[in-house]
Amino acid sequence: MKKFVLLTGLLLLAYAASALPKGKIRIEITPDRAGDWCYSVGDSVAYDVAVTVDGKPLKNASVKYTFAREKMPAYETCEATLPEGRIRVRTAGMTCPGFLTCRVFLLDEKGATVANDLAQAAFEPEKLRPMTDMPDDFAAFWEQARAEQAKIPMEPRVERAEQWCTDKVDVYYVRLQSFRKDNYVYGYVSVPKSKGPHPAVLYVPGAGVAKIKPSTYMAEKGVITMTIGIHGIPLDMPDENYDILKNGALNGYQFVNLDIRDQYYYKRVFMGCVRAIDYIFTLPEFDGERMMVSGGSQGGGLSIVTTALDPRVKYFVCFYPALCDHMGYLYDRAGGWPHMFDRTRTCFRTAERILNSRYYDAANFARLIRVPGFFSWGYNDLSCPITSMYSAYNVVTAPKELVLELRNGHRRSERQNRLADAWMLSRFFGNE
Repeated sequence: MKKFVLLTGLLLLAYAASALPKGKIRIEITPDRAGDWCYSVGDSVAYDVAVTVDGKPLKNASVKYTFAREKMPAYETCEATLPEGRIRVRTAGMTCPGFLTCRVFLLDEKGATVANDLAQAAFEPEKLRPMTDMPDDFAAFWEQARAEQAKIPMEPRVERAEQWCTDKVDVYYVRLQSFRKDNYVYGYVSVPKSKGPHPAVLYVPGAGVAKIKPSTYMAEKGVITMTIGIHGIPLDMPDENYDILKNGALNGYQFVNLDIRDQYYYKRVFMGCVRAIDYIFTLPEFDGERMMVSGGSQGGGLSIVTTALDPRVKYFVCFYPALCDHMGYLYDRAGGWPHMFDRTRTCFRTAERILNSRYYDAANFARLIRVPGFFSWGYNDLSCPITSMYSAYNVVTAPKELVLELRNGHRRSERQNRLADAWMLSRFFGNE
């Protein structure tokens, strides 16, 4: 009996010694070319891994780590113990341009994952090109779409949104008919009270179904701002209505009707963005010239698309764009959000959908851009894969600026926002 008690006590002590301490766990992974995380094709790459709890090294941490090309299955999996909470791991590099992912999983005493993170090293990303091709009638298709929309009266309904107005900005809630009769674009327009005429920026939304609010930050600096929704639904409904639509009628909207080129969901969306610009050009406070589009994620893709579609746009800002290089997955590499042709959707890969996707690929629109743009993203974004973003960015021949925040995933930092705002204001107002 005493031996049993002693053995049990020893087991409990061993368990306690191996259990993870409580606190904020952080896994930090850094490619060994820490300045830019960039390598030449054929180079090997090492990643420095540090595991901490509340900022202190987690000694004897147990980890599993994998290597994979971005969004592809892991080709190597290893486990290790980190006596001092650190380790350097190494793998062969890539044989073609792209991004190589190191993902690290912290394991508990039972081998279960309790935390994980990743870092992606770049291999000659400036050489990436889209796998999608440009249809011969691409420009004609969209010229016809714009011509057909021009026949639809805008019929704007404008209401003052008193609750959003400030001493510097007047805000209006707007409904515009777009694309076809009784189909609407809803938005908020914030107009500076300062003396005009003013430049204008259209903010296009990220993915999802949610309530959209007006933006007054740039309006207070003398810029007319318009924020829009893309789903043809009012922006001022009770919050629960958006959850109902998100989980019901609008669930999976990004895949709706891709079988039929003229009826794919995003045709109406793209035309709605153009219709919003139509409205801005009716405003007496607008100077009729300095027009910009800005967005992130789905909005980043829409900023590319809208700029290419509408020659009235003079500048654009694009954060981590979605909708780029859909066909990447068909060539065994990462494609853009919404990942319509990835390996989990092989049944979705019909000839009609593949061919039609080319007309809605932001990478093809990027080829047509002729005005300056500001781009920004991080290397660790798996929502909008970095491979797809560079594929679109690299075919833009107009003046462009790229700001990187290497560790960022699908988000942006205050630094990125600050630099984007400064770029926008410099284009609008020069050195004023």
